[in-house]
Amino acid sequence: MDDMLNNDQVPVEENNNFYRYRAAGFWVRFIAFLFDLLVIGMSGRILFYLIWPSGLETIAVKSFILVNALFPGIWGSLYFVLLTKYWGQTLGKMIMGIRVISKDGRPLNWSTVIAREVGGRILSQLLGTYLGYLVCAFHPRKQGLTDIISDTYVVYLNSEKGKAVQIPAYQQ
Repeated sequence: MDDMLNNDQVPVEENNNFYRYRAAGFWVRFIAFLFDLLVIGMSGRILFYLIWPSGLETIAVKSFILVNALFPGIWGSLYFVLLTKYWGQTLGKMIMGIRVISKDGRPLNWSTVIAREVGGRILSQLLGTYLGYLVCAFHPRKQGLTDIISDTYVVYLNSEKGKAVQIPAYQQ
């Protein structure tokens, strides 16, 4: 049960082997995502110039890497996967006071995180529409497409806001 509460993860209420959390809605998640995009953009630019200090020699290669989002896409995927796996939240989620938790009460594992942060994000951003993120605004448990695919919730750390969801207490 202690694994379930690591890194300041505080349930709203404990009741007979279940934790009751408050699910984060669309707007708080959207603002967190904007912070994350800002972090990815700035850090990706810095990392890119550390790797290629003189810049790229050809316009075609630079266009392929920067415009087609190969480098930012890989960097962004690493950012989301690693931060979600190790801290349960990205920097944007930290700022907004929310985190990702598993629907079954277990700690997040690699397959869950990769399904959520790579597969779920690819589907959510399909064709540049970002419609998969809007699912959260209308879902009864405030789950986005990424959450539905990976059996996760995004919840407030300490709040009375949001729709209540119950998570089983994980027993080792």
